[in-house]
Amino acid sequence: MRRFLICGGLCGNEQALKRLGRALEEHRPEAVLFVGGVLSPASSSGRNELSAADARFYAQFYDTIGESETFSAVIPGPDDAPLREFLRLGMNAEVESPRVHIVHATVTGGDDLAICGMGGELTEKHDSGEGRIRHSRNIAEYFLRNLAAAKMSRKILLLGSPPSGELGGLGESGTVAGELIDSYHPHICAVAGDSPHRGMQRVAHTTIINPGRLADGCAAWFDWSRDRNQQVTMLDLGEPAVSRRV
Repeated sequence: MRRFLICGGLCGNEQALKRLGRALEEHRPEAVLFVGGVLSPASSSGRNELSAADARFYAQFYDTIGESETFSAVIPGPDDAPLREFLRLGMNAEVESPRVHIVHATVTGGDDLAICGMGGELTEKHDSGEGRIRHSRNIAEYFLRNLAAAKMSRKILLLGSPPSGELGGLGESGTVAGELIDSYHPHICAVAGDSPHRGMQRVAHTTIINPGRLADGCAAWFDWSRDRNQQVTMLDLGEPAVSRRV
């Protein structure tokens, strides 16, 4: 796999889901890296159970990526709570569509490529309650050790929080994200972040990408077959679709 559509932040928006479907059809990536944000943040406050409307949107999301038959690696965002429901529906989607993979705290891959992720908000000490997905540094390090141990020569890390700095990470979440990237040295790190801070930066040999939110018409493209300075393109998925090289 060399060509990746990197995206997230549907925010429960049906138009954003249509944008994702069109991007899959038009760009024909070899893999999708989805960094969380299926559901609307507005519906997540204190949520302990999934509403019927949110369950339907999850089904539409998994149908969209599953019917494309594109290898897809998915993690939850902080507002994709409760985590148990995200995982349950994701596992059902994996059964229905074998090329869909939930990589939250799990390593998958192929073609000498390992992919692992840690979804939700990253914190120093506090783990998830039902109403919001968050994971402490210790939990993240426990699960990501499997990525470090993987024998594949290329490694991709998906994080539900951006690192501190130009990609928009704030507070302890941004600090933990940056230190995890420094610890595991993935070749690509795709991170969830807001659209005003979308972009790319490099730390040592790691290319870190915040694609922005699909709800804002934003995504990113990574092509491993290109020269290093031309591998990343920020996509604008509005009508008409345009892109800018970074």
